[in-house]
Amino acid sequence: MKKQLLQSAVLLGCMLLTATFIFAKIPGNGGGSGPSGAPIDGGLSLLIGAGASYGIKKLYKNKAKKEEDAK
Repeated sequence: MKKQLLQSAVLLGCMLLTATFIFAKIPGNGGGSGPSGAPIDGGLSLLIGAGASYGIKKLYKNKAKKEEDAK
């Protein structure tokens, strides 16, 4: 279980770093070339973190339920 949790944490970290590079602005793009998109800031990170913590909570609940049913 610890190995799976570690793998999930590493995967989540890689996904967050990739998203940062994808949404970064390209330098020298020129100013007045049209409207820019909505800023991606802390709100999206909070939503991702909340979703990950909810998923981990559900995994632990399901594991506890299976162990209880096995008894």
